[in-house]
Amino acid sequence: MTTLPLLVSVSIFVFVLAYILHQRLRFKLPPGPRPWPVVGNLYAIKPLKFRCFAEWAQAYGPIVSVWYGSALNVVVCDAELAKQVLRENDQQLADRQRTRLSARFSRDGKDLIWADYGPHYVKVRKVSTLELFSAKRLEELRPIREDEVTFMVESIFKDCTNPENHGKSLLVKKYLGDVAFNNITRLAFGKRFMNSEGIIDEQGQEFKAIVSNGLRLGASLTISEHIPWLQWMFPLEEEAVEKHNARRDGLTRVIMEEHTNARKKSGGAKKHFVDALLTLQEKYDLSEVTIIGLLWDMITAGTDTTAISVEWAMAELIKNPRDSTEGSR
Repeated sequence: MTTLPLLVSVSIFVFVLAYILHQRLRFKLPPGPRPWPVVGNLYAIKPLKFRCFAEWAQAYGPIVSVWYGSALNVVVCDAELAKQVLRENDQQLADRQRTRLSARFSRDGKDLIWADYGPHYVKVRKVSTLELFSAKRLEELRPIREDEVTFMVESIFKDCTNPENHGKSLLVKKYLGDVAFNNITRLAFGKRFMNSEGIIDEQGQEFKAIVSNGLRLGASLTISEHIPWLQWMFPLEEEAVEKHNARRDGLTRVIMEEHTNARKKSGGAKKHFVDALLTLQEKYDLSEVTIIGLLWDMITAGTDTTAISVEWAMAELIKNPRDSTEGSR
């Protein structure tokens, strides 16, 4: 009886070792930090993930192999190589591994971000490139972006000159978050949920609650998604995910219905993404699920990501003003 646990432990160790050797011999992988059994390189990931990648790129080169549990990730840390990956070899590298949660959120790849390469991916990529992000449409939507940036600058000036804030610091992240939020909701939905006083209306509160809930659900499964042996300990909250999807789709359908009624009254479509997708629905054979998925792809990519990128860029400019001046020259 005492030998049984030992045999099980040895069998698991041999299986893991054989799997790692198989993966390493099967592919000619780029160099990278040495992974541990089961967890891979998760033990070395820091809270600011990109700093790990930068350090590893200096040690191993511009292309680095990083293991998230048993899942291999190839990280490209060079602008020219990234261009080759994202543009020149897009067809070969378009597929993205879907986790249990991303599969549920995207209705098993019915959007663009999580779609497998194939007819659907080619179709929605074409819609995005030729219709939503064409130079003509972006120029037509330029007043929205200018309007929101102007509003942000005026808000900062107003708060800086407020006697109550004298001697206090202002949190720039708040203003960047607001401008990203207002910009993407106006571009995607043609609606500004926040008034001039910074108060968000009822529909906007629902929108923000849906975004926050999606982030909460995503964060609850992070580690287990990369280690299949732990997934039994972290079961997918199927009921919570379905409620979230129903809530998200319900809000989107209400806004889509508003735009449909507005088009019937005015006789024409506006340039916002929701109007564009609804008017192109028949031409490109887009299902309602795909339209909702594309809209939320834009929202996901255009809110926190934009604000955080600008915040870090501003921080780098402040830390290295001389380098930024020379670069602009």
